[in-house]
Amino acid sequence: MAIKVLNVVASNISEVGEKMQSLRRGSFKVIFYIAVLAVALSLVNFLFGWASYEEIPPYLQPYSSIILFIYPYLVYIQAGLLFAFGYFAVKAISGLVYTYVRRVADHPTAATLRIITRISGVAVLLSLMTSVFNVNPAAALTVGSFGGLVVGFATQTILSHVVAGVFLLLSRPFTYGDKVTVSGQTGVVKQIRLMHLVLETEDGKNEILIPSGTVVTQIIQKKKTPVAHKPIKTVLILDSSSSSVAEGSTVMFTGKLVEEATRNPIADKTIKIFDSDVGGDDLLASGTTESDGNFSIKWRAKKKDQWDNTAEIYAKFEGDDVNRHSGSNQYTISVRKRKKDKRVVEKRRD
Repeated sequence: MAIKVLNVVASNISEVGEKMQSLRRGSFKVIFYIAVLAVALSLVNFLFGWASYEEIPPYLQPYSSIILFIYPYLVYIQAGLLFAFGYFAVKAISGLVYTYVRRVADHPTAATLRIITRISGVAVLLSLMTSVFNVNPAAALTVGSFGGLVVGFATQTILSHVVAGVFLLLSRPFTYGDKVTVSGQTGVVKQIRLMHLVLETEDGKNEILIPSGTVVTQIIQKKKTPVAHKPIKTVLILDSSSSSVAEGSTVMFTGKLVEEATRNPIADKTIKIFDSDVGGDDLLASGTTESDGNFSIKWRAKKKDQWDNTAEIYAKFEGDDVNRHSGSNQYTISVRKRKKDKRVVEKRRD
């Protein structure tokens, strides 16, 4: 069993380590693509961004024919570089989103968010490319807004469920193992995903998937967990009896069992009378408390140890689910031998 637990822990640690490495690789890719794009645009603009022979620096004039030939197409080269490296960066960012979301959600949800991120990134790239072609800023804004509008309409339902799923994960109106009723469906909470709440039926045979958006907008009925009450502390009182009794005589032990805090009587509970001994306490008698908590227990006096004429008496209540166990004070009774009748002895002698 311990080996299995260690294997599971090692597997989880390995999985977390792999995901962290994936996040680092993805972050490095994004930074690398953006840096390469910035360097490439600067280099292309420096080499081919000269409109006439007079503007070309002396050290580049030997290549003026190539520069002047490429200059009219410079904007297309810049747009191509922007789109190529920008797409690589968007792809890396969407991979980061997938890796992060996969830590808290299932594969379909993470894959959906990856696609949404990629589409949104392409829309941003298109708006940036319009600025490269020196299009009117209003037109560039229109292109970006149109792209955002398309993405919004295409993913409206999905995004609403994702946002609702994030709300459920953060607010935690219920937790795993709770029994809830949502949209007329009752079950035990098995998983809380970004897109769905997964309930397991009480018989354990079926799973119920409820969209997160529906869960947020519906009334949730949650079964209240019963509060576990601690056992009530009790006090057991044993009244003092005669300090010396004859062997074979009847001794009546009386006392009372009550709650410690309220002093309310505790009825119908078994009280046991013991004789404390080094080798083990001896049970002398037992009885039950009455409605007022009082008890009366009879014991026929008898020596339990031939070498000891005393009995160290105490009462004990062993407790139950509602009341805590308790014991009484202890006192000593001397058990003496019964004296024989002299007339009986004389008759026997005759």
